[in-house]
Amino acid sequence: MTAFLLELRTEEIPANALPDARRQLGEGLRKGIAEAGFDGIEIRIMSTSLRLVATVENLPERQADRTERMTGPPTRIAYDDDGKPTKAAEGFAKKAGISVDQLETESTDKGEYLAATVVHEGRASAEILGELVPAVVGSMRFPKMMRWGLGEFFFVRPVHGLVALLGGDVVPMEVFGTEAGRTTVGHRVHAPGDFEVPSADDLAWELANRGVLIDPDERRRVLDERAAELAAEAGCRVHPDDALVAEHVELVEYPGLLRGAIDPEYLELPSEVVITTLRYHQKCLILENEDGSLAPQFLAVIDRRDDPEGLVRQGNEWVIGARLADARFFFEEDRKRSMEDWSEGLERLEFHRVLGSIAAKADRAGALAAALAERLGLDLDADALRRAAHLVKTDLLTNMVVEFPELQGVMGGHYLRLEGAAEELWTAARDHYRPTGFDGEIPASDTGRLLGLADRLDTIAGLFGVGEIPKGSGDPFGLRRAAQAVVKITAESGWALDLVDAAGAAVDGLAGVIDGPATETSAKVRDFLAGRVRRYLRDVVGVSGDAADAVMAAGWGDLSELRARAEALDAVRTSDRMRALGLAFKRVKNITEQAGETVVDPELFEQDEERELHAAADVFADRLAGCVGARRFDDAFAEMGKLAEVLDRFFVEVLVMCDDEKIRDNRVALLTKLRRDFLTLADLSRLQVDGGKE
Repeated sequence: MTAFLLELRTEEIPANALPDARRQLGEGLRKGIAEAGFDGIEIRIMSTSLRLVATVENLPERQADRTERMTGPPTRIAYDDDGKPTKAAEGFAKKAGISVDQLETESTDKGEYLAATVVHEGRASAEILGELVPAVVGSMRFPKMMRWGLGEFFFVRPVHGLVALLGGDVVPMEVFGTEAGRTTVGHRVHAPGDFEVPSADDLAWELANRGVLIDPDERRRVLDERAAELAAEAGCRVHPDDALVAEHVELVEYPGLLRGAIDPEYLELPSEVVITTLRYHQKCLILENEDGSLAPQFLAVIDRRDDPEGLVRQGNEWVIGARLADARFFFEEDRKRSMEDWSEGLERLEFHRVLGSIAAKADRAGALAAALAERLGLDLDADALRRAAHLVKTDLLTNMVVEFPELQGVMGGHYLRLEGAAEELWTAARDHYRPTGFDGEIPASDTGRLLGLADRLDTIAGLFGVGEIPKGSGDPFGLRRAAQAVVKITAESGWALDLVDAAGAAVDGLAGVIDGPATETSAKVRDFLAGRVRRYLRDVVGVSGDAADAVMAAGWGDLSELRARAEALDAVRTSDRMRALGLAFKRVKNITEQAGETVVDPELFEQDEERELHAAADVFADRLAGCVGARRFDDAFAEMGKLAEVLDRFFVEVLVMCDDEKIRDNRVALLTKLRRDFLTLADLSRLQVDGGKE
């Protein structure tokens, strides 16, 4: 057994492309090596910003020989009457790679046939890898690719070096015009010169001695430890930001950090402004005091061990200071006008060429929010909601948000608060963009929730109405995230709001703006939201897919109620009673599929099992109403479970589709009533009660 090493040196690969690059390279190598017949292979993929590395352990030097038994034509046509081989025999021998004299005969149930035992000699691993690696690397795809040379090479970044070693030997291959060798380079600051890698096992050690850590996990460990040390030295703590640290890991070959200072006067700005400047524009970690307030210091990642002359620190401090000075200027300029004054410009800000300006959109969202508040019985002034719909969008015009788009909503909240606006209003401005999809908290106030919900429903309805519907992975307007946020707000606000009805109201609010029948747009929006509702139940609430399908089939408009039903069903879905009911309910649905609304006549019952089921169904119906009214769905499904044995006996002893039409119709009517009551809770036929996969 030996090891194989691949190092692909490139120009700087974007941080967000590296995780996918590692995934694609690993999957391609694993698949190719498995297809070559190698077992027990260990593959590890690593990277830095300037290189992709793969190591393959426990690799034989060559494939094992493979024996194949081949069957040819019948002997009656393989030889002529004189016993001489025919063209059929000669063709089979040629295919098997042996002479005619080496052919064998084999008796089968169908007679005698020619046969041959062929030994396929295993290929050398170096030969296999020399073909596999260029094919795998050449098949890798990224959202943004580059061409170089004369345009014939196509990869995430141009390739400048290739190391391919099997044990201590170079594996002949060429990738994007670059021939494999054993020469690579160290860190561009600490050890920029070339050096040769002795064998496949030595790269990590050789590079570490030259300032390069190729293992992302190791770089993450070093960064975490260094950040904690620097923060402790300053008497601070690091503001948690896993996403930024993960980006830092991909930005460097050596994970260095330095601490810089911020002029304390800039901390008088809203904290979100300082955080946005540091985090999004300079990719710096934020330090905070024990009470959670911002400290006048930051941590910046550097691709080197140290900053001996302090030039990198000074550069970061200068850029951050300049950005914060700009932010303070924008903040002061914005405050010279009231938010009411700013809002007059919303007419000039286009939302969509067909759907109109932001002002027109705010009109629709405000009207929808007021209508929803009335339906929910919330004590909110309709005119105030309509005006608030404009004010929460007004900061889109401010200097601060034009410069820092990440702060939309947040700055509107600050400006309104500083103007003395009611807390319900300024928190609505701050929160109405939240959450982004299923992640994050919903707005804190009813006003914020209503405006956030109405704004997104108007967006979804409007863009669906003009044909801007997400397709495949394409979603340029972020409608999937918007729909996820709609579902999360509706489900977690505690409102008894029918989301289907609310979506229909949003479509109705676009009358005269979009063409086409409103019913068609409403249906598309409803189906789109239904998909997000199912994902919410599965991915956020954590119920099984079949339980989600079962409860949604019984109605899903009220998401607060739907979630409670789903959780209650999921808790009992694998019980013996519920499994039995699931099977029985499939029969109930099949029998009653074409049945109309008829009345059950107890006088027509002929068997005790009919009377027993009728009585049990009446008890269930009475108790169901109380459970549903109080939203005690655990109790409701417990009552449903009591019908399992009764329904089973009914189907065993009673022939529903009997010859007597009156008796048959009465039995179908009994099952129809039961189906209607069951569907108040869930369609149990959707449950995977027989152990099948979801």
